[in-house]
Amino acid sequence: MIPVETPIRIDQDKIHKITNHILQTEQGELKEWTCTPITIDQLNFVTGGVYLVAGETEIGSGNMRQWSLIIKIVIADSTRDEPSHYNYWKREILAYESGLLDQLPGNLIAPECYEMEEKDDGSVWLWLEDMVGERGIWEKENYAYAAAKLGAFHAAYLNGRSLPQEAWINRHWMRSWTKECDKYRNMPSRQEMNQMNLSNEVMNIIDKYEQFERKRNEYLIALESLPRTLSHQDFDEFNVLYPDKYQEEDKLAVIDWQFISISGVGEDLGRFLGLSMSRGNVPIDRLSEYRDLIFTSYIGGLRKNGWNGNEETARLGYLLSFAFRSVWEIPLMLRQLQQDKDSPESKRLIYITKLQMDSAEQAERLGSL
Repeated sequence: MIPVETPIRIDQDKIHKITNHILQTEQGELKEWTCTPITIDQLNFVTGGVYLVAGETEIGSGNMRQWSLIIKIVIADSTRDEPSHYNYWKREILAYESGLLDQLPGNLIAPECYEMEEKDDGSVWLWLEDMVGERGIWEKENYAYAAAKLGAFHAAYLNGRSLPQEAWINRHWMRSWTKECDKYRNMPSRQEMNQMNLSNEVMNIIDKYEQFERKRNEYLIALESLPRTLSHQDFDEFNVLYPDKYQEEDKLAVIDWQFISISGVGEDLGRFLGLSMSRGNVPIDRLSEYRDLIFTSYIGGLRKNGWNGNEETARLGYLLSFAFRSVWEIPLMLRQLQQDKDSPESKRLIYITKLQMDSAEQAERLGSL
């Protein structure tokens, strides 16, 4: 039974071909399949949708095999058409074409790309391996494991593995991301903030943020001067997968390599912490605890895999990268305060931005910036 209606128009012959590849047979007969959109809170600007395609194939008489795959639609975008842009629209396509994602170090694994299909509208469909079923709630040990595996991945490049030289890999990811954030943040003026009757705690955060902004370029130079490693830059609970079979094999499955870059040691980890806090995945009353746990686990992964560099360089990358989330988060906090000063979300954002500014101060002392 083939579905009459699907969210996107799919070539059934292509499904037949790809699923036979998945099932390692040339004799499979496609019986039925469905296509379901995967709900994502906020799609990347260059992602037109992500879909789960699943069904059954008959191999031989009565031998039914189930399968699933992912279709990710990448949109051509003339405003993000330069490799220097943090969100260069072709980057994940080129990463798969290059073979870079086929053999990642540190036991990280990316989905297999079965096929890339160029469409008449300029978009590209990535037909990808479905690496996971249901996503569970992350526990403390999940964060520790993921951070340690990230450390193992980074250690390979810090220990001398050749960094890829392809021009489409961004070398100044944070610089590009912060520049893009400036277009959307709508920061209130000092006069408007004074009229909001903000608390002393919030005004203290704003004072520190204004100091941070004045030294933004120095901080970016400091990040760009750290020992370099290949980085994911969108390493979070949605893109890091936890099927038992991978963890049992000491592996970590990581999807969505759109932001892949060459960045400083610790920088990827600061993004991990920042994204986890921003999205409310880390318990609000344990943010400081998780901040320390993630870094300790990352260093453990680096050390276990042979990196003997200065731990403080990794800490500097971690602190600065986390602090740079303030470029997006503080304007968000102020907009939330304008709506409702006493809401749980306002209190959560105040606490997060305070930690970001504390991290900036720690980085200042650490790097003598």
